[in-house]
Amino acid sequence: MLPMGRGLDLPNLTDVKEQFYQTLNRFLPMYEVSLAIAGGGCKAFYGLGIGKALRNWGVRFNEVSGVSAGAAMALCILSETEDETVEYFEEITKRNSSNFHFSNLLRGERTFPHEDMYRRGIRFGMRFDRILASGVKVIIHTVRAYPKENSLKNKFRLARLISETGRAFLLDDRDRSEGIPANRISEIVKKWNMEDVDFTEKDFSNQEVIEQFILNSSSIPPIVDFQSVNNEYYLDGGLTNNLVIEKFAPNAKIIAIHYEPATIVGKDPDLLRKTYIMRPSKRLPITSFDYTNPQGVREAYELGIADAESQKTQILEYLQKDVSEFLSRS
Repeated sequence: MLPMGRGLDLPNLTDVKEQFYQTLNRFLPMYEVSLAIAGGGCKAFYGLGIGKALRNWGVRFNEVSGVSAGAAMALCILSETEDETVEYFEEITKRNSSNFHFSNLLRGERTFPHEDMYRRGIRFGMRFDRILASGVKVIIHTVRAYPKENSLKNKFRLARLISETGRAFLLDDRDRSEGIPANRISEIVKKWNMEDVDFTEKDFSNQEVIEQFILNSSSIPPIVDFQSVNNEYYLDGGLTNNLVIEKFAPNAKIIAIHYEPATIVGKDPDLLRKTYIMRPSKRLPITSFDYTNPQGVREAYELGIADAESQKTQILEYLQKDVSEFLSRS
């Protein structure tokens, strides 16, 4: 503080300048972008860190898309609760001793703690009024299974679907984390004749509905149970498309965040060419479903912020250019 006399102090001029520019950017953003965050459980805290950095620079989000935990992070960014959400999830993971509670199995209770902790994190981080007031187009991607009304006639079929889906997802996640291509899930999608579904901001009637849409997009039985809306089952959106960039406006400038190379395999080359793609600069310190690792949660988030800051010049240069410049290079 700079002394002014008579007990008055003037804040450091550098701090005043920084606060002024942050306030100015908030109301007169210099850059606009469509933001896509891939699903990945706890890995998605990396995307939350990037989103926080972008927002601090005054970047305005016209559109956001998210899959599974990526959807939760996108809405936390619109809610402007990034730091609080990380702190909250750190606290509840500190109190969780295991990712599988065998003693609960003997009592007939839920053995995986993930769904309850995940719901609590979503509820804490979302601000329904801010999401609606932002005016941002939102896309939450999920996969619809067969109607719930037939479930009582197909209990064996349902059990098989739960078992096969959960096992395939875990094995695919393990392989991709090690850089090994995996397609078990895509085979299950074909086998069970699932279909893609996108929920948008037009479907948002209250905070509970948004929470359910995120859970629909995150359903990986038995870790996160089958979810249902309007008597239909839903499964994790990452089964078919874990990074939704295809639904944005044709001339959108896109920043897309994912964690493994396999995520963008098979996507339209022209679309990728005009997209600014971000991946972790080093191996993330946490796996998708490790809900016992508060330090990993924090470090994934901080790595997202650090990676964004290290690429700030390139990112802002990208946002200043016209989309046609990227397509003309093909």
